[in-house]
Amino acid sequence: MEYFILKIARLLRESGINVNSRETSDCIRLLKMLDLDKMDKYTFYQLINTTLIKSPWGLDYALWLIELYFGPDLEMLSDHLGILERRGRFSPEDGQGGSAGKTVPIEMLIEAVLNNEIDLIYVVLQGLHLHLDINLEHREKSLAKFQTQSGWTKAANHMENAFRQAELTAEEYQAARQALEEWNNLLKDEIERQLARNMSSEHLIQEMKKRNPRTVSFLDCDDAQIGQMSQEIQKIGRKLAVRKGRRRKVGPNGTISLNRSIKHALKTCGTPLNLIKMQRKQSKPDLWLLCDMSNSVSKFIYFMLMFVFATQQRYANVRSFLFVDQLVEATDYFQEQDWTGSLSNLRKVSSYNRTGYSHYGNVLLQFFDRYLPFLPKKTTVLILGDGKNNRNRLDGSEVLAQIKEKAAALYWLNPLSKDQWDKGDCLMTKYQEYCTGAFSVSNIEELEQFLNSL
Repeated sequence: MEYFILKIARLLRESGINVNSRETSDCIRLLKMLDLDKMDKYTFYQLINTTLIKSPWGLDYALWLIELYFGPDLEMLSDHLGILERRGRFSPEDGQGGSAGKTVPIEMLIEAVLNNEIDLIYVVLQGLHLHLDINLEHREKSLAKFQTQSGWTKAANHMENAFRQAELTAEEYQAARQALEEWNNLLKDEIERQLARNMSSEHLIQEMKKRNPRTVSFLDCDDAQIGQMSQEIQKIGRKLAVRKGRRRKVGPNGTISLNRSIKHALKTCGTPLNLIKMQRKQSKPDLWLLCDMSNSVSKFIYFMLMFVFATQQRYANVRSFLFVDQLVEATDYFQEQDWTGSLSNLRKVSSYNRTGYSHYGNVLLQFFDRYLPFLPKKTTVLILGDGKNNRNRLDGSEVLAQIKEKAAALYWLNPLSKDQWDKGDCLMTKYQEYCTGAFSVSNIEELEQFLNSL
C-alpha cells in the first residue's frame, strides 16, 4: 500500500499538483494508523485528499483517480445487482442489448431518469460491463456505442416522444433532460477510465491534467471547472496583491547595499561606521489592459480580467480597453458596478465589434491616435489576446514599438501554445519582438510562471 501511495504522489506531481515529501510521509504515516482490513475506497480517497491534494476541488479529483484503480463499490453493486437479477432485469441471454450477455432494464432506467435516480443508473451501467474496443481517436463513436448498449438512446427517444404527446410537462421534460445529461457524463467518464487503464501512464497524466483546474486550458475548460478555476485565480490574485514590488529604498532592515555603504564611508575617510540597508518598497504602477473579445478567447479574457480585479489594490490606476476590430475604453463600465456582475455582462459593452473578425492593426493604430500621448511613463501595458490578425495588411507592430518605448513595460499574454504562434493568421512571433515580454498563458500554472518571472 505504501508503494501505491508513492505512485499516486508521483502521478499527482506530474499532473501539476505540488506534492512534497513531507505530505507523502504524512499520508503513509496516517495510513499506518488506520485499519487496513476495514479500508474502503472512500476512506482511501479522503486520505489522499486531506494529505496530498488539500484543495476545495480535490475531493472529486481524488475520487476519480482512486476509482481508476479500485473500480465501483463492490458491496453496493452486489446488493443492487442482486435485487435486479431477482427481478429478472438482467438475464444471461444474448441478443437482448447491453454487454456481456446482460439485458438492459430499459423500463427501470426510464423510471430512474424520471425520478433522477442517478445512483441506480450508475449501478446498472456497472452491471452491464460495457467494454471499450475502439481506438483512442474515436471517442464520439465510443460514446454512441455506449449510449446504445446502455439504453440511453432508447430512454432519450422515449422522453422526446412522451413530451411531444403531452405525457410530460415542460418541467418534467427539463428534469429528464438533465438526468439524461448526467447519465451521458457517466458514459464519458467510463470511456476515460477504460482508456486510462488500457493506455500508458503518459495518457493517464494527460487525462489528470484535463481534470486539474490548474493545468486545464482556459480555452478548453467546461462549465463545471469554471468555478474551481475562478477560486484558484482569486487565490493567486490575493497573493500578488500583497507582494511587495521590486523597487527599493533605504531602511532599517533589508539587504546591505555595498555601493551605498562605501559612498557613505567616504565621509569618514573610508571607515565604514554605518552599513546602508535597502528594503523593498511597495510600488503601485498604473496598469492599462487591452483585451481581445473574440469568441475564440472569451474564456481566457474572463479569467484574466478576474485576476486583474483580484489584484486591483496593487495598482494605482487600472484602465481597461476592449476590442475585436475597434478599440473601446471600458474603464467606466467596470467602475460603475460590481466586478462579478461586470464580468458576466461583458457583451453589453458595444462598439468594439463591427465585422466579427479581429483586426489588431486597426486597433493598435486607434490606440496610437487616441491614447498613446496620455500614456504615463510608470504604466505597465498588458495585451490579452491570440494575435490573430485575420490576414489584414496593417498589423500595428510599429505601434507596439512606440508603446514599449513610452511605457514602463509592455507584456503580451497569449492563450495559444507557442507552437501555434506561427500558424495560420497568428502574428505573435512578429509581435513579440516589440514587447518587453510575450508569454504563452494557457492555464493557471503558466500564469503563475509568468508572475514569478516578473
